[in-house]
Amino acid sequence: MTSSGFHALILVAKTREYDEVYTLEFQPGEPVFFVPGQYVHLLAPSSPPGRENVRHLSIASIPEEGPLKFTVDLASASDYKKKLAALPLGGTAHLFKVKGQFVLGDPVPGQVLFLAGGIGITPVRSLIRQIAAHALPVQWRLAHVARGTFLYEKELAELGGVQNRIRHADVEPLVTRWAAEVPSGRWYVSGSARFVAGTTELLRNLGVGEDRLRVEDFE
Repeated sequence: MTSSGFHALILVAKTREYDEVYTLEFQPGEPVFFVPGQYVHLLAPSSPPGRENVRHLSIASIPEEGPLKFTVDLASASDYKKKLAALPLGGTAHLFKVKGQFVLGDPVPGQVLFLAGGIGITPVRSLIRQIAAHALPVQWRLAHVARGTFLYEKELAELGGVQNRIRHADVEPLVTRWAAEVPSGRWYVSGSARFVAGTTELLRNLGVGEDRLRVEDFE
């Protein structure tokens, strides 16, 4: 970490997932401590500190995987996304602050229902990987909602749980059924602000209390 509190990150891999969605893998110059499900403040490459040059990116990986993984949609015409897209292998970006309460906690909940919209599956991947890597006593279900390609579908399908990949029209009936089948489960909802607002309203109407809701939106 520099004297200014920034961690230097070296881009070591860039994988196209689909369309303009890429997984970027960064090797920190020194350890970055985080809990699966958290996010970082990432400064755009070759940019001075400032609100316009910083974005919150959820960590897709777990500490045991080594490099920090972030999956991002680089289709945006924003200066931030353009700089991130142009970063070559071996190039440097900087992070500061690791934050977020979208975590399993201690003790872990016995029953978990993940509800992710689009690229909101990113922090959920981290949590599912944590459950699998540590053989945690968590019974989990995943509903991933997307218009097109389902990010991480192949790798997550190998990790157990009950998994459903659905379209938006299928959200309400599936969530309604799961809320009845797992009345004491903890819900983790992530995605765009609109997706999170709509699905959490549905859950509250179904009687899910705030103590059983964890949310992470991407706007």
